[in-house]
Amino acid sequence: MQSIISTSAPVMQQLTHEWYGNPVAAPVEFSFCIEGDCLVFRAAQSAPVTIHPEAQPGVFTEALWKYDTAEFFVADAEGRNYMEFNICPNGAWWACLFSGPRQPLAGVAAPAGVETTGTVTPGGWACSARVPLSCFERVGIGIRNCRLAATCILNSPDYQFCTTSDDLSGEPDFHRPWSWAAARIQ
Repeated sequence: MQSIISTSAPVMQQLTHEWYGNPVAAPVEFSFCIEGDCLVFRAAQSAPVTIHPEAQPGVFTEALWKYDTAEFFVADAEGRNYMEFNICPNGAWWACLFSGPRQPLAGVAAPAGVETTGTVTPGGWACSARVPLSCFERVGIGIRNCRLAATCILNSPDYQFCTTSDDLSGEPDFHRPWSWAAARIQ
């Protein structure tokens, strides 16, 4: 599935099935948009959510993926360097830059200037992240010529893994930059 990066109003897309092809109870809506000098990722779902117990809105937090989280991955056009970005439905976040599948780039700090929001109610959640384009550019990722995947982890601890990736073979693994479609700028 090709992810769209809008240059005007967000274009909402949906994750409707989990890794093994089963439908999720409520689709996760997501969008990518270039707003000024930032890439803005938005995600929402009309379903209850389980949040990492240490997640504080707007705060960098390790291991968000152990609970329900929205995520995105963005790589350079060849699928080498990439960023994984996790956002908790309440707005806590985590990010890491990689030089290959699960190989963190040495000596590169977490992105600076990130702004996140999140809202959680009994009936659903919505979150967003504004990531400066310079965070990608410093490792050779040009947002107008990149590979992109929206992902999420739902229903913890009985995990459902959802992704726009083209490779759903084997066990769930989002770290497959070769299988992320080239982003379409619209």
